[in-house]
Amino acid sequence: MRNNGDSVAIFHEGELLAVVYLVPDRDGRREFCLVVRPAARAHICKLCKLAHSTLKAIADHGVVVFCRVMPGNQTGTRMAHLTGFTPAGEEWIFEGEGHERCREKPVRRRRQRRETGSGEEPAAAAGGE
Repeated sequence: MRNNGDSVAIFHEGELLAVVYLVPDRDGRREFCLVVRPAARAHICKLCKLAHSTLKAIADHGVVVFCRVMPGNQTGTRMAHLTGFTPAGEEWIFEGEGHERCREKPVRRRRQRRETGSGEEPAAAAGGE
């Protein structure tokens, strides 16, 4: 596989996180293959964003990019969605838009309590003191 296409190794602070292959098939399409090490877990969102931007540039030139996700592989399914792939039978086709948003930190919303007041405008807001 690696002899037939392009490959990239992705490191963080000298540690190998992932290896990516982009392999042409007989129809002129490109198969996206990703091998991820456990150390990459903390960087999955960044890896998906990098893959998305790279694959989008390739797809913008008319190349069809696809991948395969093993049935039942929930992590692979989530990463495929985040990267911009949509399931199409046994293959997933890169469409450019993910179904989920990847955030660096979770957003926590606090409920705001409404304070009851007299309904009168404070003196400072009314121009007085």
